[in-house]
Amino acid sequence: MSSPGTVPPVCGGVTFMDYGVSTLRRLLGSSGLNVEQGARVLRRMLSPWGERRIGTRPNWRSDVCADGSPIEFSAAFSRERTQIRVLVEAVPDRLSTSAAQKSALGLTRGLTEEFGAVDDRLAAVHDLFLPDGGPAGFAMMHAVVFSPDGDPEFKVYLNPDADRRMTAVERTREALDRLGFGKAWNAISEYARRGFDLDRIVYLGLDLVDGPQSRVKVYFRHYDIPPAELDARMRISLQHEPGFLEDFCQALTGNGGEARPQPLVSNLTFTAVGEHTPVSATLYVPLWVHAESDRTIRDRISSVMARMGLPAGRYRALLSQVARRPLAGGRGIHTYASARMQHGRPRMTTYWSPELYDRYPPARYQRG
Repeated sequence: MSSPGTVPPVCGGVTFMDYGVSTLRRLLGSSGLNVEQGARVLRRMLSPWGERRIGTRPNWRSDVCADGSPIEFSAAFSRERTQIRVLVEAVPDRLSTSAAQKSALGLTRGLTEEFGAVDDRLAAVHDLFLPDGGPAGFAMMHAVVFSPDGDPEFKVYLNPDADRRMTAVERTREALDRLGFGKAWNAISEYARRGFDLDRIVYLGLDLVDGPQSRVKVYFRHYDIPPAELDARMRISLQHEPGFLEDFCQALTGNGGEARPQPLVSNLTFTAVGEHTPVSATLYVPLWVHAESDRTIRDRISSVMARMGLPAGRYRALLSQVARRPLAGGRGIHTYASARMQHGRPRMTTYWSPELYDRYPPARYQRG
C-alpha cells in the first residue's frame, strides 16, 4: 500500500483521464470495491474532456474544488461499510456557461444511456437551471457513489444562481414545487430564519434514481453562525440527533465560534417518504482554511473518527491513495468533512481535492 508521498505526482502533461481513473482504481481496490466497474464509469464521466492535459493552471476554473480542480474524491464511513464517491464538473471546450451546459448535458445523456441513470426530475427543472439565454456560473456537477452492494448511483448538483431572471430563492422554490415538494418551503424558510442573505441557498441536488427514497437536497452556505445554533435548527429533520455537531466543528477546526474564514455548509434532504419534512440534515465543515497542513487535518479527523467509533485506520489508508506529497507540505487535500448521527449510528464523510493547481488554496465564497 502506498504512503503519502509515494503515489506518483501529477505533472501538467498528464491527462485528467489518466489521473482520475488511476486514483479511483487505488481507492476502490483499497476498499474492496469493483475496480473495473468504477474505472468504466469514471471514463465515461470524464469523456471527452478528460483526454486533455491537466496543465499548470485551470483553463476553466471549476466550482468543484477551491483550487479550480474539476474532480473531487470522497469516502463515506459508517461502522459497517465504506463508500467511495467522485464529483466532477464536465469541463467545456469553450470558456462559457453555455458551453458548460452542453458538456454537462452530454454527460447526463451518457449516464442515462449507458448506466441507467434516471433523469426525469432533472428534465422537470431543466429550463430553470439550464436556461438558454444569459446563463452564468457553473452549469451542473455530477457525482457517482460506489458501494459494496448495488450498482453505482448518480446525482447532479444544480446552480440556483443560473441566471438573473430569478433569484436563487425563487428558482429553488419553483423547482421544489415542480418536483412535488412545494410544501417543503415552510421547513426551508424556518431553517433559514435569519434570511437567505445569511443562510444562502447554493445548490439543488437531485438523485438520478427512481423510487420513494430518491432524494432532493437543498444546500445552504451559512455566514456567521455558531455551530450550536445550526445544530439546533437541524432538529427540523426527522432523523437529526442534536448535541454533537458543536464538538465536531471545534475538533476539526480548532475554532468553536462563528468567526470563520470559510462559511459552514449544510443540506436538508427530502424524499417522497418524508414528504414536506426533511428526512435528514447534514453539516459540512471546511477544513483547508483551519490548519497549517494536511498532516494536522489528518490527525484531527483520525481523533474525531476514533471518538465516534468509526474506522480511522481505513480513512488513513484511503488518504494514502490520494495524497501525492508529504502531508506536511500543503493544506489543500482535505476540503470538507461532513457528519450526521442517525438512530445513534454515526456517519462521516471526508472530501479530497487532487490539488491539481494549488497546495494552499485560498478561502472562497466570502460574504458579499
